[in-house]
Amino acid sequence: MKLPRLKAVLEAYLFLSEKPLSVKETSEKLGVSTEEIEEALRQMDEELKGEGRGIFLERVAGGYIFSTKPEVYEELSRLGPARRRKLSRAALETLAIIVKNQPITLPEINSIRGRDSTVPLQTLVSRGLVKAVGRRRGLPGRPFLYAITEEFLKVFGLNSLEELEIDEA
Repeated sequence: MKLPRLKAVLEAYLFLSEKPLSVKETSEKLGVSTEEIEEALRQMDEELKGEGRGIFLERVAGGYIFSTKPEVYEELSRLGPARRRKLSRAALETLAIIVKNQPITLPEINSIRGRDSTVPLQTLVSRGLVKAVGRRRGLPGRPFLYAITEEFLKVFGLNSLEELEIDEA
């Protein structure tokens, strides 16, 4: 992959992703060397350091993310909070099933929803709303059990699950 194309792909990923970009993982997935990834990131970093840019490339948790430059904080605060990305209908359905039935396996979620829930579950895990909490014994392959996280409680403004009124119907 040519460097300009690689930079464009990395920039789009950094813009959309909620987790840091791992050089090693990205290298493996894209089939390019870690050196090429690092060079693309270095060039992107240099371009973002220029005058009139509101973001910069930051190294965190062993990867890279876009962060806001401190010099634009004042104006940003006047604009109000940034729009949060909404969960898809499938992710919300999956989350509701997990909340009501946790701990629960992916095959059990699929059975309740009547369709494959792998992608919505991955979305919930990547956003930190759900996590694997163990494995179901007695089932082939001992599938992971999923439950909500502290982040779920924070996002939905709850102190505990008891605050939710869940119909048992």
